Amino acid sequence: MTKLGRPIGCEGADTRNRLLVEARRSFATEGFDATTNKNLAKAAGITTAAIYHYFPSKVDMYVAVFMDVQSLVCKTIQDSVSADREITENISSMVDALATLTRREPAVVSFVLSVSGEAHRHPELMKAVLPVGNQIGRILLTIAESAVERGEVNSEISARSLEDMLMVVLAGLARFNMVYRDSKRTAELVRSMKLLLAGAAFRVSAAV
Repeated sequence: MTKLGRPIGCEGADTRNRLLVEARRSFATEGFDATTNKNLAKAAGITTAAIYHYFPSKVDMYVAVFMDVQSLVCKTIQDSVSADREITENISSMVDALATLTRREPAVVSFVLSVSGEAHRHPELMKAVLPVGNQIGRILLTIAESAVERGEVNSEISARSLEDMLMVVLAGLARFNMVYRDSKRTAELVRSMKLLLAGAAFRVSAAV
């Protein structure tokens, strides 16, 4: 007997992935409130009832998208850095990798940028995402701690403050790219950011 709501003739994992992609796009562009099962089902090519086989509620779906997106961003960061490179090289590589992700998967970045606002508007989302959040921050903190231990960072900068700075830089880059959607301008910004982070952005006049 076929379970009520289960898609027929369709691989479960593929259907779930399609739903996650459509939900990511909808949550990012339409928002949590405006995202409906009816529209998601139509976009994914399944019945509305079938959604409940994969996600019992919209909050469950949102958390699944959140975890999926977080994993994608974390993998992008981890694949771009190396333990045997200095912090400036790792930051440069990480900025390039995330800029590429921003251009390739704009809905991923839009979703990440929208999470804080949605969570504050919906306490049930805040409660659901808090226990599974901050993986990105933990990866950045590990990178920062390694750089501090190797003596690559100014002694006045703690690992935690370096992590915060990296988070601000990456979030700012993502927001910039989403607002302007200009690949040439973004590429110029990335080059300038890398010079700034390497301490080579400004010419300092010699003391007279």
